[in-house]
Amino acid sequence: MDSLYINKIPELNYEHEVTKKIVLKIINKLDEQKDQSQNTNFYNRHKIINFFSEAELLFKYYDNEKKGELDIKLFPKMARQLKQIYDIRDIKKFEKEMKIKKINKMNLPMFLTLLKRKLFQTIDDDMVFNKNFDILDMNKNKKINLNQLRMYLSLVGDKISKEEFNSFISFYMENNKKLIENELTLDDKKLPTEIGPTYYKDILTYFKYF
Repeated sequence: MDSLYINKIPELNYEHEVTKKIVLKIINKLDEQKDQSQNTNFYNRHKIINFFSEAELLFKYYDNEKKGELDIKLFPKMARQLKQIYDIRDIKKFEKEMKIKKINKMNLPMFLTLLKRKLFQTIDDDMVFNKNFDILDMNKNKKINLNQLRMYLSLVGDKISKEEFNSFISFYMENNKKLIENELTLDDKKLPTEIGPTYYKDILTYFKYF
């Protein structure tokens, strides 16, 4: 790959100037790292740029009243929708930290700054994803029971009823054209009871659009 092309910072088409400043600072710091190959650096740049673009859109989606700030307790849920890993221990630790600091609300700059904490610990990272998947793979058969997944989502902050969850799964199945049979376990009514890693990774992303 052409080194001149690699070293060129892509155009940052963000809605907010603060997002651009944060991303430029991260990219400049990334460029200072000597232990990364040019290809790795190039890949990480684009990953970071796309990540913060999605973060902007997600904040805008939650801030539907256009107040410019959100309840700080929404952060772990929003971070997970951007594929960052926040389990129940992380959430309790985060809530304790915010309580000590007496922080109840977050604006966009604060949201983006908090996301930097686990910037490279996303579900896209195979090692992080496999660790997270293995925790939920109770039977160690490379599949997750959907009832257990629903309970997990409830524990980490996504209060969702069985009916809502089933509706979401049905919606996902109907709108997903890349069905992988060996990653699905169906019951007598042809409804999924277990899903494999490909579906789980996809569902974590798909959940925010439902």
